[in-house]
Amino acid sequence: MMFRASLAVLTVLAGLGLSGMPAPAQTVDATAASKEAKTPQNVDIESDTMEIFDKDKKAIFKGKVKAVRGKVTLTCDTLEVSYTETPDAAGEKKTEVTFLDASGNVVIVNGSQTVTGKTAHMDVKANKLWVKGSAKVVQGQTVMNGEQLFVDLNSNKSEMTGGRVKGSFVPGK
Repeated sequence: MMFRASLAVLTVLAGLGLSGMPAPAQTVDATAASKEAKTPQNVDIESDTMEIFDKDKKAIFKGKVKAVRGKVTLTCDTLEVSYTETPDAAGEKKTEVTFLDASGNVVIVNGSQTVTGKTAHMDVKANKLWVKGSAKVVQGQTVMNGEQLFVDLNSNKSEMTGGRVKGSFVPGK
């Protein structure tokens, strides 16, 4: 059981690498990060507790969660990982992460860009990310605020919505 859980954890941050790289023209540019996410990399994760629910195919990390994959770091209060298990060509079980749900003080740092919100949800197979609840993107002195940030990693489209969206764009020197 612990081995299967660690396989799920190894792919947890594949999606996190997709949360964006700096871009002057849009909220989040995921082009470089999308390529990086497809490259196998070690994942380090720590939390106060971890529970595996094999029947439900979920792993839940609680308490000062910190997950690191390459140059991307996710911190939050709770991280729920949903996964599937299918047999591979050799008959071994292959674990694939389907959804990531982070809640409570969500912070995603990728290089010089930081994304924060109350919750984050990633549909790993669809390559789509939502950050909700006072979503904020900061890169240097440039700041974007809205209620929700949506990123479609396939089309490299990002959208900040929810009430009034506010931005302060500071050109680089």
